Amino acid sequence: MYRRYAPALFTLLSLAPAALAFEVAEFKSGMAQNEVKQLLLANWNFDRIVEPSDDVILAYDNDPNIARRYQFRFCKGKLVGFEQDVRPSLKALVISVNNYNNQYGQPSRVYSNTHVVSNGEKAVFALFWKSGAEFIGVKYIVLPHVEQMSLSFDASNLCHPTPRL
Repeated sequence: MYRRYAPALFTLLSLAPAALAFEVAEFKSGMAQNEVKQLLLANWNFDRIVEPSDDVILAYDNDPNIARRYQFRFCKGKLVGFEQDVRPSLKALVISVNNYNNQYGQPSRVYSNTHVVSNGEKAVFALFWKSGAEFIGVKYIVLPHVEQMSLSFDASNLCHPTPRL
């Protein structure tokens, strides 16, 4: 009797991790866009919360000395991506990469490139680890007058490829 249901049970159990691909603070992949916005307004003291497009919410502080910016990306109204800025430094990069290597093994993807932008050159270095249905990333960007570093979490979805660069 159990053999008859085993394939269905295996399929159901294998889909379970994809339902909750990431959880950062109180934000979980699959959350509704309005739920994310309500949590931001109620529990997080950001200076600005804006929606520059139908599928993105940005929350940040106006003071450039505070490296606090969250970007939430949505697919069909559900949370599929989260990116958090951290204060950029070589030390922060090495610690983050070491922590993720210890937790997830060697990166599954490494991206390094330079681009020409309006005020000069943009250099990008990013590492991504795969864990179940999600990609965890560390990105370091060097622009002519500023450096940026962020940690990202991307769940597989139907709207755009992952990981997001």
